[in-house]
Amino acid sequence: MGWIIGRYAREGAEGKPKGSPLKIIMRLLKLVWRYKARVLIFVAAASLVLILNVISPYFGKRIVDEGIMARNITAITYYALIIAVIALCSWILGVVRSYSVAWLTQRLLYDLRSSLFAHSIELDYAFFSSMPAGQIISRFTSDVEAVGQTATTGFIDAVFNALTIIGALIAMLTLNIELTLITLSLIPLIIVSVIFLARRSYRAYREVRAKVGELTSNIEQTVSGIRVSQSFSERDRENLRRFERVSYETMRANLKATLVMALTRPVLSLIRAATVALLIFWGGYMIINGRATVGTLIAFYSYVEMFFNPLITLTVYYNMLQSALAAAERVFEYLETKPTVREADNAIDFEITKGEIIMENVSFRYGDETNVFEKFNLKINPGEILAVVGPTGAGKTTLANLILRLYDPQEGRILIDGVDIRTIKMKSLRSQMALVPQEPILFKDTVLENIRYGKPDATDEEIVNVIKDLGLEPIIETLPNGLNTVVSEGGGNLSVGQRQLINIARTLLRKPKIVILDEATSSVDPYTESLLQEALKRLLEGRTCIIIAHRLSTTFLADRVIVLEGGRIVEEGTHEELLRKGGIYAKLYEIQIGGQRKMEIQVPS
Repeated sequence: MGWIIGRYAREGAEGKPKGSPLKIIMRLLKLVWRYKARVLIFVAAASLVLILNVISPYFGKRIVDEGIMARNITAITYYALIIAVIALCSWILGVVRSYSVAWLTQRLLYDLRSSLFAHSIELDYAFFSSMPAGQIISRFTSDVEAVGQTATTGFIDAVFNALTIIGALIAMLTLNIELTLITLSLIPLIIVSVIFLARRSYRAYREVRAKVGELTSNIEQTVSGIRVSQSFSERDRENLRRFERVSYETMRANLKATLVMALTRPVLSLIRAATVALLIFWGGYMIINGRATVGTLIAFYSYVEMFFNPLITLTVYYNMLQSALAAAERVFEYLETKPTVREADNAIDFEITKGEIIMENVSFRYGDETNVFEKFNLKINPGEILAVVGPTGAGKTTLANLILRLYDPQEGRILIDGVDIRTIKMKSLRSQMALVPQEPILFKDTVLENIRYGKPDATDEEIVNVIKDLGLEPIIETLPNGLNTVVSEGGGNLSVGQRQLINIARTLLRKPKIVILDEATSSVDPYTESLLQEALKRLLEGRTCIIIAHRLSTTFLADRVIVLEGGRIVEEGTHEELLRKGGIYAKLYEIQIGGQRKMEIQVPS
């Protein structure tokens, strides 16, 4: 089997393994071996079961030859009691063996999911923005499940079956060498069949894992965007066609893999039947000629079954192993993914005191795209509220992402209080900064706990004070149970404005030194937005704040406004100064504010 594994490892085309299956197996075994005490308990129980299974047919032979054939009731009773004791011991040890395997399986599943989740926290924003959520989810669910079941239950059973084959073979050789050679005469046919089927199994199962991930991703995207999807009937039909295509491809991949599995057992069962027929014919001939006893033939038949049943199970397991290896490859590939934004080995804890931000000759691009920024320079003074405006694609959100160090620039550097942020520990940096994104993210919990998420050790009194400072009491009072209102998944039972207000309260609870509002009020209605204006100004006093704004009404809070276009600062000044210049900002303001006034005039009183 080793040369088959080696052959697969050398294949590199699509649908074939990228790495060594042997290395994947060894890595899985290393994970299981961490619980060596449980493994040793299993080994002890399985070894005793194996010994009892191997010696049981021998006592069956003695019952036939010394009891039944000799008409000796004492021998029959004696050996029957021995077989009964063996059966009872095998049952007890089998329970221990099965529970040990189940424990190891569930522990491995727990460890893999925990490792995946812990690694997910370490991965950077760039990874998640490029990897479909469904593909990630499938790593945590179907891939881990396939790995866990096969790597513990399957692998341990495979070892047990392999040892059973060896034990049966030794017993057969001890009983009768001639019958053993007759039994083994068809082994070459088994080897040829296994190789033929194995050559087709890994590619089939790797394709299945990939298609399951694609299907999960498709479902996740459809469910998360169902509201938009249903509002566009053509898009809805397109989603259905795409889902049906992926689902059909998944079905075909599964059928292809199932065909390999379906062929395996019947082929081997046919070879086993031929071996049994040959054994009965040759054994009967030997009994007639006095070269063997009836008990020997019956015991030998038991050993042949003991030889072939595990052999068939092993071959079927080998096909299952292909699915597990394909899943394990995806899991370990995820665990080995390195973030592009990495913490320096000599990174330091750093306390932001002033909140000054300087971007020096920063050049940045996403992947192989053209530069968003080219030799970009910007200074944000301590405690300054800076508004960043500009058309879509100007680089506003990218600017915020770079300051938060969700990405690193290809050239240049970003300084906070004169220190390059790449030399600061991630936890230290981000614990003193806060982002309020355009799309508020809430969890299925009470409003109170959603706000507390910003500072897990915050008291109820602190949360209430933040709500008062923000002037959000009227909003909280409109909720069915106030702060104890349970937020549904994704915040579906709240308005967008309510969700954003909770998000802002959560952020300000942390009392960060630097705050970034990424179009944080773009989804808030004018009334709700008006509640925030003065509260935000009070709470942001003394803190450095960057407001990424599409709605220019939020720029009224700013001490300074910069206008980005094509990754460059094309205008800079206060709100009034930019209006007087009559440039891009003034035009954007006229389009938004002027258009809004026209709409208000047209609405009948």
